[in-house]
Amino acid sequence: MARIARASSFLIGIALVFAFAACAAPPTLSILSEVEGRRTPTPTATITAAPPPLPATPTLSPIPPSPTPRRATATPMPPAAPLPTPRPRQFDDVDARALLAALFPDLKFTPDADAFRVNDDPAWMMWIAARAEGRFTQDDSPELAAIIANDAPRLSAEQAQRYAPLGSFLAIFQRRDNKWQVVQRAFLFPTQISPQAFEAHIDRVTDFDRDGQDELLIATLSETLGISTAAAFLYAWDGQAFVPLWSATLAEDNTSALNQSEYYAVESEIRFADIDGDGMDEIIVDRVRIDYARDAQGLADTDRETRRRAYRDVYRWSGTAFVLDPTRATPMAK
Repeated sequence: MARIARASSFLIGIALVFAFAACAAPPTLSILSEVEGRRTPTPTATITAAPPPLPATPTLSPIPPSPTPRRATATPMPPAAPLPTPRPRQFDDVDARALLAALFPDLKFTPDADAFRVNDDPAWMMWIAARAEGRFTQDDSPELAAIIANDAPRLSAEQAQRYAPLGSFLAIFQRRDNKWQVVQRAFLFPTQISPQAFEAHIDRVTDFDRDGQDELLIATLSETLGISTAAAFLYAWDGQAFVPLWSATLAEDNTSALNQSEYYAVESEIRFADIDGDGMDEIIVDRVRIDYARDAQGLADTDRETRRRAYRDVYRWSGTAFVLDPTRATPMAK
């Protein structure tokens, strides 16, 4: 399919803990997007260390456990091995075309491999990139959150205004009287870039403040001039719109780029835990930066690691947003 062919030219693999690795070919980031009935992870490279062996990756001191034990909610980001997008508990019978039809009742959707052709236009494709169940806008009703990918390069300004702009957006659904109703549409990433080049998916649902209303952690992957970047965004419903509570760049890999002053890749893991016992989860991000030597042409030699450095950031809830807590951070060694 044309969409899949374009995907191979836009995205290099990313695995949303985020893991970067090196192999004989330049390592790639890998991200997992879920389309209805199909998961499409990209290959993740492995690291082959050249002799002599390097010192072991430095370790970080463990986070003390919460005084009140609770079920672990950590999800690797990006995953070291492909993980599925969280599956619905009450919406296992969801049909992707039914969701799209609820969003756009006057459009025609025709299955085309793992996506849907819109109004028989081969250049206009939509698909469900990810979905997860929770209570996002209401405390008493289960809802389905979905990332809708709209790859529509030929849309006019009027069509984009009426339906959706090019790119990915968030939709919240409820099922009432066995019919799907759209509760909210949120255009959180107004990039005007094809979802093949800027990919978004729901990494997890969390309730960091334990108030019964869930927040959404959304991961993104983009590539520019051979540099792949993975980021995370935490959103919460404030009664009128989804507002950002936190965002951070999690991983980066420039080993496929040209003319870089230094070549490196960053592995990353993110988790939520109440480490100070105040009843509110903190966000802990552990990273490892891997530096590479240059080859005879001045490009990244991914067979030769020069060093690895581990570091940690911890973000605490300030009452309005998550802010960096320097007292719990472990800086990267010089």
